[in-house]
Parts: sequence; structure tokens; C-alpha cells
Amino acid sequence: MIELIRKLTFPLLLALSLGLATLQAQDIELIPSGPVTYDQNTGELVATDGAQITYGDWLLSAETIRFNQESGNATATGKVVFSRYDLRLTADNLTYRPSDQFARAENFRAGNGLYYVEGNLLEGNPDNFRFEGVNFHPGEPGTFLFVAKAGELALIDQNEVRGKRLFFKVGAVPFLLIPNITQPLDAETNLFKPTIDYSGHIGALIGAEALAPVNEHIRLGGNVALTTERGFLVGPAARYSFDEENYTVRGAFISGYIDDDGEPGRGVDGELIDSDRYFAEWKHRQMWTDNRANINAYARYWSDSEVTRDFYEESFDRMQDPDSYLEANYNADNWQLSFFTRAALGEFQTYVERLPELRFTYFPTELGHGFSHSGFFSAARLQQNTVSNQSVSSNKLDAHYGIEWNKSLSDGINLRLKAGARGLRYDDAESYIQYSFGGNPAPSPDQQTFSGNRAYGELGADLNLKAYATYDFQNESWNISGIRHIFEPRLSYRYVPELTFDDSLNGRQLFYQPNTPINARGVDSLYIEQGAFANYLPSLDLENRRDADNIREDHKLRLELRNRIQTRHKDGGSRDLARFDLATDYYLKGSEYAEKYYSLLNLDFELTPAPWLELTAFTRLDPEDGFSFQEFNSSIAIKDEGYWKIAFGSHYLDGDSSFNNSFYQFQSPFYSWQTWPNYGRSWPEYRNLRLEQYFAHLEYQFSENLKLYATTRYDDESGVFYEQRIGIMQRALEQFGLQYELRIYDGDRRESDFGVSIGIDLFDE
Repeated sequence: MIELIRKLTFPLLLALSLGLATLQAQDIELIPSGPVTYDQNTGELVATDGAQITYGDWLLSAETIRFNQESGNATATGKVVFSRYDLRLTADNLTYRPSDQFARAENFRAGNGLYYVEGNLLEGNPDNFRFEGVNFHPGEPGTFLFVAKAGELALIDQNEVRGKRLFFKVGAVPFLLIPNITQPLDAETNLFKPTIDYSGHIGALIGAEALAPVNEHIRLGGNVALTTERGFLVGPAARYSFDEENYTVRGAFISGYIDDDGEPGRGVDGELIDSDRYFAEWKHRQMWTDNRANINAYARYWSDSEVTRDFYEESFDRMQDPDSYLEANYNADNWQLSFFTRAALGEFQTYVERLPELRFTYFPTELGHGFSHSGFFSAARLQQNTVSNQSVSSNKLDAHYGIEWNKSLSDGINLRLKAGARGLRYDDAESYIQYSFGGNPAPSPDQQTFSGNRAYGELGADLNLKAYATYDFQNESWNISGIRHIFEPRLSYRYVPELTFDDSLNGRQLFYQPNTPINARGVDSLYIEQGAFANYLPSLDLENRRDADNIREDHKLRLELRNRIQTRHKDGGSRDLARFDLATDYYLKGSEYAEKYYSLLNLDFELTPAPWLELTAFTRLDPEDGFSFQEFNSSIAIKDEGYWKIAFGSHYLDGDSSFNNSFYQFQSPFYSWQTWPNYGRSWPEYRNLRLEQYFAHLEYQFSENLKLYATTRYDDESGVFYEQRIGIMQRALEQFGLQYELRIYDGDRRESDFGVSIGIDLFDE
């Protein structure tokens, strides 16, 4: 809670105490507005009827002020106001002694527009200050706003904060009570994230992630959530941070376990979810001086595919299929040695695991006369769990060496020539096939292993051009002052011949074939590195292909046309008015792809003629099918920065094209975007062959501290508005805020039709 205490005390404590600390060094001037008398017993001047004292930028006023000219001590009573341009404090009475910079105020109230603090007592000096009966509000006090209370709060030796009876609530809803706390003032920021939520399939939920410091580097705590329908979730949590002279470390851990009292349903693998549900997530980053070495790790261990969707939505929104990896790199001047491992920790996961991979990368290095060379070598143990809970694995070596020549032919024209080769070695590559007869699976699957080599060469050329044109066009309404058109065409040629390919590596390449007497369903580790679904043209360069098992003989041209239209920015420099990019491949004789399908035409468009208007569109067209749309994403946004924004958009993705038809001939459809999680339904009956959705979004900023937003999403295939959200975001404690949200769902989905949440994201780093 150290960040709360900082926010609670510093707006008043530091501004007031540091302000008082400067009084000793400045002339003090008493400005009476009424009669002034002299008290012979105390040696004080007594000013009444709204007297004032100035201390540089500070002004103290009260009904009565008693002032000692020798010591500088002052006592103010009755309608006390102590103010500066950035802070105002009122109190019943205020005492100040400049000799030891001691101040005392009773029944005080203070604020600066961002914070409001009221309390029974404050007293002390800049080194040691104590508060009693404090109430703290971000912004102005309100019925439904965040409130923090403290029975007693103290700053000790400008080094330590101590608190008693700390209490936090939103409106009338309490969510945390801390009896006592003692923390160093320079300790790292603590984390406290309470959540209040309601959703029909979970019920009402109240929970929080809270951490407390063990020392200046480590914070320990827990993650808890109580639900009315599912039970109680609890798990440890931690964060750590080290900043040493030679290295830095950052890391965090969060977890949760629940004995689910409800009906968890099925996971993406179609299996019923057990009532014992849990998740654990760990992330770690470490870097040594000058980034010569670094370690990055992220581990996600889920009991089932839906546990975070139900109980830790923040994580599920970031990643629906938990990915776990560890990467360690050593970076030299022109080479890198890396260790990488990626594991599927959940039984429901089917992605490719690397257990592990060692890789040496030699970065492009100049040889002279425009020539450079580069390469890599890797050794990996690959494994994948199949949809039938089988596992296939392979030992794989992958190496590449290439050389290239770069030449600037003239201003704006550059030529790149390259040549290289890539070789792959498979050892004990397993193949798994499950036959079925009339819908009944065979007693045992057919499993085999293969070993062999594959190698491909590469010859390529890239011709890059860059041209400019300027036009003296002016338009005050659109803030256009001159136009510059930047045109960057690029023509690339690649020839990738097959150098070696052992016959034993043909594998099985079979997939599920419905409506036949004998069906086969399987996976082959010779083809598991197919890469992820991507909606843009793959990399041209052979060394950059991550879908190593999908490389085929290729012979093609790639044309890319990049256009950018700019104008002068009012504050200097330039701003983009429009961007239009086009890219496509043309397959030549000798390419394995040329006989099966045409390359899709990719168009990417962005128009921003004024700061308040944005239009974007991305589409892929199929030339073999009359340039039909295979994908079309669009959006239009109109906004007044800092006040309001309205946006509309669409997402369209077609699952059937000349590309997909031929693609299935050598790739299992289980690697396609079309086989989204089916929750127990079988392929291909529930294959998602088309996605067509629309959305609208509205934001309205009432003030810098309050924003209203609303989002609705419509699915054309099901004909329902499948998601609607209406919410309010309120700024609290400068950059962190409260979020109140109403959720309405429709259609076939796991979440219930209705939900309400109060998300509080406070004191984060």
C-alpha cells in the first residue's frame, strides 16, 4: 500500500511540510485588516477580524492570529485558510513554530483539484508528520467514489511510513482492511487490484490481488476471489525487482486454485472440465550490462482452457492459448548464441514444443565491395500433442548460409543480389495415424518413424526504388499545407530449387476424410512446423521462413507498391495524410505452388486527411475467383481529441479459396484458422468457414477524470449482437482509475448473458 500512502500524504504532507520548511528562510509579514493588540504575558501580537500572514508564496489567514515577533511562532484560530497557488488547506486552528518547523492543525481539509483530504489532526515537522482520522478522496468527494480511510498515519524520519486501521471502499462497498502497516518510503510500488463483478455463470465476485513488501526488492501476497456460484479461489502472488550495477531483473507470479462448485462444462479439447481448477503464471526478464546477455521467460500453467476465462479475465484477454517459454541469449558484436525452450504445460494444448532449441546466429557482416554474409545453425527437439492425446516428436537440425551484394545504382535506386542454401535434418521423426472403419476407430493407431535430409537453395534479387513529388496545395479546413507523395515500388525475384529430398521424408500427410468407408486422421512430425495463420504474404528470404516444414520448390516474382502522402505538421515535421500499399506474388514455371493456386492480392489502405478523421482498410483478393474478397477489415473513426470518439468497423474472413483448397493437400486442417476451438464438436461439421462481424464504439470524455464508453459487436453468421459493453472510467490517483462496466452477451458462448463489474486498477507500476 506504499503507493496509496504516497498519494494520501504527499499532496498535502510534502506540499505543506516543504512549504513550511521554507518559511524560516523568508521574511514573515503580518498584514492586519482589523485591530492589533499586544499580549504582555506571551509577547505576542494579536490580530483579529481576518488577519493575514505572508510567507513568500504562502498566505495564512484566520479570524484571529497570534504572532511572536522574536520566535516567529504563529497560532491561527477560526476559519483558518493556508494556501498557495497549487494547494489549499482549511482548519479550525493552526499552530506553526519556525524554529523546529513544527505545524499542528485540527479538523483540517486540504485539496489541489486532484486530491481531497480531510482529518482530525495533523502535526509534526517535514521529517516526522502524523495524521489522525484521515479520509482521502481522488478528485472531489462523491457517493460512489473511491475512499481511503486511516485511523493513524505517520511519516518517520522521511524514510518510513506507519499506518493503523487502513480501510478502503467504493461508495458503501468495502473491499480491504489493513490493521497495521510499516514500510520504507523508498520501497517499490505495491500492487493492489480489487475487483467487484457479477456474471450469471459465475455469480457475484469480489476479489483482489494484494502484495506487501518483504524488503526493497521483493513483494509477497496473494490473489483471492469469492464467488457466489463457484466458490472461493485463492493463490499466492509475488513481484520482484533488482537494479544492480551490472544487471536488472523484473518478475512477477500470480496463481489461483478453486474447487469449482458449479458446472465447468467442456474445454477446447472437448473433455469435461474437472472441478479442481487452477492457474499459475510467471514472467521474468533479466538483462546484463549493455544487453550482452538477457533472459526472458513466461510460464502459464492452466488446469483447463477456460479457467482464466472464468476467474482471471485480464490474462485470458491477452492470450487464449497459454504459451510457456524460456529464452536466454548471449549477444556478441556480430553473432548470438541462444537457448530457447517452449513447452505446452496444459494437457489441452497442441502447439509445437521445443525441448529445447540451441541456436547460433551469425549476423550480416561486411566482406567488402558491397558483399556481406550471414548464417545460422540450430538443433532442436520438437514435440506436439495431437487432438487424440497422442504425441509425436522429432530431432531436427536446421542450418543456413547466405551471401548478398548491395549496390546503390543511383539516387533512389538500390539493387540487392543474394544467394544461399538451407538444409534440414530429421531424426526419429514420428508419424501418427488413427484409422476408423464405419466410424469405429481401429484398436491401435499406426505409428512410424522417419529419418532423412532436405535442402533448398536460393537465388534472389531485389530492386528498390524511391521517388518523391511535391504539390503546392493548401486547405485550411483540413490543415493541409503542401503535399508530398512518396512512391516506393519494389520488385523481387526468388528461385528456390530443391537440392536434396530423401524419399523417406514423404511421410503420411493424411487428414480426416469424411463420408468414406475408411477414414484416416493423423499428424506427422515431419510437417508440424507449418507456421501460424498470417494474413499477409510470408517472408521472401529463405533464412527467415519460420514454417520450415512447409518450404517447397519455388520460383516467383513479388511486386510491392508502397505509397505515402504527407503534409507539413503545424508543429514542425510532417504528418501522413494517406498510405496505400499493394503486394502480390506471381508464380513462374518451376514453382510447386504455380500449378495449384494463385497468390492472393494484398491491399492495405489508411486515410487520415485531418487529425479528427481516420479510415483504414485491409483486404486480400483471390485472382483465380474473380478477385473475390478472402479478407476485408475496415474501420472509420471520427474524434475530437480529449472529448469524444465514435468508430465503426468490420471483420470479414472467408475460409474457402483456391489457396485453401490446395493448401489442404499437404497440410492438416488442424493448423488452419478454420478450426477454432469447438468444445467437443468434431471437424469438419463445425468448421468455421466464414467470419463476418461488425462493431461500433463510442467514447465521451466528460472531464479529465471521467469518461463514458460503449461498444457493440454483431455477428452476421449467427445474426446476433453477440457482445455489448457500456462503462464509465473514472480517474483516481492521477493515472490510475476505476472502471464500472455493464456487459450484455448473446449467442452461443460460455459467458452468461449479463454481467456487471467494478474494476479497480490502483497503485500499479
